[in-house]
Amino acid sequence: MSDLDAFRADVRAWLEENCPAEMREPVRSDEDICWGGRNWVFQSEAQKLWLERCAAKGYTVPDWPKPYGGAGLSAAETKVLKQEMARIGARSPLNSFGIWMLGPALLQFGTEEQKVHYLNPIARGEIRWCQGYSEPGSGSDLVSLQTFGEEVSDPVGGDHWVVNGQKIWTSYADKADWIFCLVRTDKTNKYQGITFMLFDMATPGVTTKPIKLISGNSPFCETFFDDVVVPKTQYVGEINRGWDVAKYLLGHEREMIS
Repeated sequence: MSDLDAFRADVRAWLEENCPAEMREPVRSDEDICWGGRNWVFQSEAQKLWLERCAAKGYTVPDWPKPYGGAGLSAAETKVLKQEMARIGARSPLNSFGIWMLGPALLQFGTEEQKVHYLNPIARGEIRWCQGYSEPGSGSDLVSLQTFGEEVSDPVGGDHWVVNGQKIWTSYADKADWIFCLVRTDKTNKYQGITFMLFDMATPGVTTKPIKLISGNSPFCETFFDDVVVPKTQYVGEINRGWDVAKYLLGHEREMIS
């Protein structure tokens, strides 16, 4: 038996023992899809148990390093895990823009402190993220964005940006805990004047408005920023070089969609 065969046998045994029967049934509604987050209400005890067991094993993000909540699996081992989950019809324990998009960007561009601070809660399903990219009038031309972060140096409140602007088509913004957001911080440089910021959606000045489609509902929202204070520590990569992070993240978003 090869090492990969042995791994497959171990995974199969673990899944048989730990995946609840209810979590092997087809998804019937949106509530059957676990998104996690501080406001998430579990559909059942089985859904909660399945997330907890997978998170403890590192199987919500199996190919992430162990210090960041993953299982440290190789690409081949991750493929085996997915095959074995598919074999029994196991539901995904956690759907997350944090896993699909932000996580890879943090692994590539984040500091060690940021990786430990943000990735572990993502892997455990404790923070639900949304993406603040598109803006009214910008279309696919993201570098034309107008949401602006003005630098403020406050001896009492600390160095921060005051962000004003609007995002549109922000999926699940009304349900998200945090946002990863492209903000212009230098108006003189179109491509190198954007910063990739992270901030809490509960920050004063952040509001959302659902966009209803012809069906009567929609995951999309308009998101507004009115004098939102973002600490100067809450950015990824380099200040004014957020476009580098954004492009890398978009590559992983396309991979997730495919």
